[in-house]
Amino acid sequence: MAARSLLDPLIDQKHRASHLEADPQSMEPLQTRTPKKNWMIHPQWEDRLKWAGLLPFARLVEARENVSRLNYDAALITCLVDRWRPETHTFHFRWGEMAPTLQDVSMLLGLPLAGEPIGPLEEPVGWMHSMDARFVGVRQGVGPISFEAHGPRQAWLHEFQIEQFGYPDVAMTAAQITRSLEAYLMWLLGKTMFTDNHGNTISARYIPIAQEIAEATEAEHIIQRSWGSAVLAATYRGMCKGCQLTSHGSGIVGCPLLLQLWSWARFPIGRPEIRDGSWPPDELYDAERIDMPTFGSLWTSRKRHFGHNQLRNCYPAFTEQFDLLLESDVTWEPYSEDHRDEAYPGGISNMCTRDWAYWMTKAKIIFDIFVEEMSQQRVMRQFGQRQLIEPPPPTVPLPPRVHAYNRKGANKTAAGWLQLLAPYITGWANAPAVSWATMGPFDLQEFEHYLRAYMPRTRLRLSQACDPVQRDPSTMWDTYPRHSTSGTRHHAAVLTAELQDDAAQYARSLSSGPLLGRYEHHASFAQRLQDKLRRIYATITCTRSSDVAEYRAAQRPPRPSLQVHQPRHAPRPRMEVPPSPRPPSPNQAGGSGWQNQQQQEPTYEYWQRAGFGMEQQFPMPNFGWRPRMDEPEGEGHMSTGSGSRSFWSSAHDQDETQQSYQDWISSQQQTPPPDPTQYSQHEQGYMLPPRHRQPPVRMYSPSPFQARPPPRRGGGRGRDQ
Repeated sequence: MAARSLLDPLIDQKHRASHLEADPQSMEPLQTRTPKKNWMIHPQWEDRLKWAGLLPFARLVEARENVSRLNYDAALITCLVDRWRPETHTFHFRWGEMAPTLQDVSMLLGLPLAGEPIGPLEEPVGWMHSMDARFVGVRQGVGPISFEAHGPRQAWLHEFQIEQFGYPDVAMTAAQITRSLEAYLMWLLGKTMFTDNHGNTISARYIPIAQEIAEATEAEHIIQRSWGSAVLAATYRGMCKGCQLTSHGSGIVGCPLLLQLWSWARFPIGRPEIRDGSWPPDELYDAERIDMPTFGSLWTSRKRHFGHNQLRNCYPAFTEQFDLLLESDVTWEPYSEDHRDEAYPGGISNMCTRDWAYWMTKAKIIFDIFVEEMSQQRVMRQFGQRQLIEPPPPTVPLPPRVHAYNRKGANKTAAGWLQLLAPYITGWANAPAVSWATMGPFDLQEFEHYLRAYMPRTRLRLSQACDPVQRDPSTMWDTYPRHSTSGTRHHAAVLTAELQDDAAQYARSLSSGPLLGRYEHHASFAQRLQDKLRRIYATITCTRSSDVAEYRAAQRPPRPSLQVHQPRHAPRPRMEVPPSPRPPSPNQAGGSGWQNQQQQEPTYEYWQRAGFGMEQQFPMPNFGWRPRMDEPEGEGHMSTGSGSRSFWSSAHDQDETQQSYQDWISSQQQTPPPDPTQYSQHEQGYMLPPRHRQPPVRMYSPSPFQARPPPRRGGGRGRDQ
């Protein structure tokens, strides 16, 4: 923990990441308090939603025909929350820091950034009576308002969906359209944009905003609010709180839709396939270019396909995949012009780029009484900008007591909260003028230096480091393998770091000490190096050290056996010597001594055809049989050697063979010597001396049938063993 300087020990002690690192099975996914059904949008709502700046976002959660409702992946969202660090307000990954920013809110959700902050909020006095009076008689058969202290019940608000009035077959009155829009806005704000832990009710603090938008007849009647900054602030607060929740049934609050779309746009984990390709230019076209798609429209408004072998909503698998993901797998800039032209050839909503001046602001973002701080200077690569090795700290840091504001036990009125938040509300009014300066285009080499400084200062993996030798056996109650590939790789990374430290220490000792040190010092380092390399190799590959082959010195290949083998193919043809006008010399083809020489120096193929082993260096003609050298003379036997013919050996056969051999020797010695006149005269005038043939030298005992011990395996050729 001492080396992780980016982490606060007090926060890390309660953080989900520390619990996962200690015991991977101790955590379960957080729950999302999201709606189970989407609402349809009435055409007469569109103008008022457009005036309020909510229409592009409302299209993302609109109930459409032939398109299923977006299912929120709680496991995927929880994996992001596990890597959220309140100390820096960024996700800590192996490939660097990342975070959802105001740019993501604009591009994915199409929410406005310019306008008044949404906070502090307060429920109206007597809201249940006034709301019941507005909705009474709007729809026949619906009873009085059903509510709790927190706000109206969600089930009661669902009674005012437009399909409950018979739409589109039955026309709706103006009162029905207005009150159904108010109920819809309560659902939109409380269950999609600013979710909380109240599953059955919606906060009464949204009633004034919903009533204002629903009853407006002109754009001037609606206050322009910074919906985008409020959604990001609520999401930041939800992650800062959720990353420290470890009890069963804990939930993530804020805007889960933003986190899920942000993850799909950047990581290939749990991401569906959109087979429809691109958004048709003639679909959802608006002359004012407001009611048009955003970068999140394809994910929510098209049919999503998941592969049969693709994991969904699997918390342990997603945790491992984030630990193993490479930097090259991350989409750092998903909102490029090339991607926009490919996915949305007809263009996107103007709300996606209208408020770009707010993307790099240093101002604090506000939702209700919560104040959050952004850290764009730590995630500059997401903007295609240069990432400094040491990101600068915030100009005006957010005090911890302000970041800890909550309503539990706080008996403050709206005026009291407004006084506490006044500096930050005023600061948002001047947000575009106070921004982080860009330092130039992205530089990969400098980013690598940033990673070297960043990686030792935080927790990079959440999977527990697993030594394959020391891991515990599985039990019959395990629902998935306890030890993942990420854990073994994490262990290999730890061993590699230790090995790097040992090598660095050894190098320093060589540079500072004498050139030739003690032998024990070098031998000890070499042994440690070998042991750790074996453990690393075993961890990455075989997962058992016993599977790693022991090193053995190279051995000489075995010498060919004395046993004669029959060749599979005929011997290669020899290239004939071209004819010469002069008589050939005795050692060339056609000379007087060529025949004897050819017989005296037979080839390897000749001995194979004759049936003799290579240990015999004296030429012998092929009689179609092979004598056995390892049997006593005169004892009959059958030869079964490869390449020989079967025969019965007897004394009579030996006499005939010996006589044939003597006749062949005599014929070789009776060859006349060469004629000296056949030789050409030397250039200096003397004649070459004639060549005299001598009987072949016998390199073995006089009788080839003399018994001798069998040859030793692997022995040399031409030697008695």
